[in-house]
Amino acid sequence: MERETREKRDVKWVLMVSLIMFFVLKWWYILGRPSPYAFFDFWFLIYLINILSVILTITFAALNKTPFGDTEVTYQLTIFFFIVSMALLFVSQLQLVLTVV
Repeated sequence: MERETREKRDVKWVLMVSLIMFFVLKWWYILGRPSPYAFFDFWFLIYLINILSVILTITFAALNKTPFGDTEVTYQLTIFFFIVSMALLFVSQLQLVLTVV
């Protein structure tokens, strides 16, 4: 019983961080480029995969909060896509370092 309560609490925080990250990424990308689909390069691909992984994180976290399906599987998928999105966020920040240098 205690483990399930802890998992729901963790998914709640992952859901909130992912929602904030989704809106910040959209805002950051709109401010950074004049038209979103004009340049298709490596950094755009990283951005696109990052947005998709954030959306999947939000989806699986929401499914975990509802009694739909297996909660253990949705918890594992939520954590996996959250880690992927955080890693891609770190990689996308390398663009700022490379443009300054």
